[in-house]
Amino acid sequence: MRKLIPYLFIFIIVLIPFIIGKLIVLPIDLGNIAGNESDWLLFWATYLGASATAIMALLTFKMFRQNKELLDAQKDRWEKERRGVIIFSIVNIKGNYCLQVQNIGLSVATDIYYTFNQEFLDCLPLPELKDYIAEAGAKGLRLSPSNSKDYFIFPNNLEKTYIFFDRVLAPTVVKETIEKLRQINFEISGSYKTIGKEYIIDEKFNIDTYLTNALIHENDIEKELKLITKELEAINLTIKAKN
Repeated sequence: MRKLIPYLFIFIIVLIPFIIGKLIVLPIDLGNIAGNESDWLLFWATYLGASATAIMALLTFKMFRQNKELLDAQKDRWEKERRGVIIFSIVNIKGNYCLQVQNIGLSVATDIYYTFNQEFLDCLPLPELKDYIAEAGAKGLRLSPSNSKDYFIFPNNLEKTYIFFDRVLAPTVVKETIEKLRQINFEISGSYKTIGKEYIIDEKFNIDTYLTNALIHENDIEKELKLITKELEAINLTIKAKN
C-alpha cells in the first residue's frame, strides 16, 4: 500500500486542476471546462513547476529529518558508550561497612550530589554520624574514570566498643543498629554531570544483601602481595616435592 502512495499523490495533483476547472463553470456543465487552450498551457507550465518544487522541498525536508534522526541516534549511542557512569555499593574496609561511590564509565563525572532516605538515617544511633553521612553527598564529588570514593557507614564487629565523635558505642548498640539496617531499604537519590549532560541518581536496594555479603575491599598493593604469597607457596611446595 505504501508503494502506491507516490502514484496516488501524482494522480491527485493532476486531477485537482480539472476538478476546479469544472466547478468554476456556472452552471456546472460536465462537458465544459473553464479557460482556453493557451490558458491551460500556461497554467500547466506554472502548476507543474510549482508542484515539482513543492515535491522536491518535501523530499529534502524528509531527507534532512532522517539524517537528523540518524545523527541524534549516533550521538546518543556515543554518549552512552563514553559518558561517566556512577554506581553505589557497600564495601567492607578494615572491618567497617562503607558506601563506595564509583565511576565505571569512560568520562569524568562532576557535581555528584546525592541524599539518603530518612529511614536509613534514622537507624543510625548518633546525630553526629547522621550529619556526617548526610553531608557526604552534599559536597559535590568529582570522579575520574575507574576512580572511587569511600564513606564510612557503620562498623561490622559486634564484639568491640567503638568511639565516635567522643561518644562510646557499646557492642549491644552496634548489634541493634546492624539489625535495624537489615530491615530497611537503602535509597539514594541525586544527580551528576558528565560530557555536558545531567543524569539522575535513583538507587534502591535492600541493604541486608550488602551487609550479609559485603564486598571485601582490597587495594592494588594488597592484591599483589597476596598473589606473590600464593606463588611463593606454590614454589615452596614444588621444591619440597622434589626433595
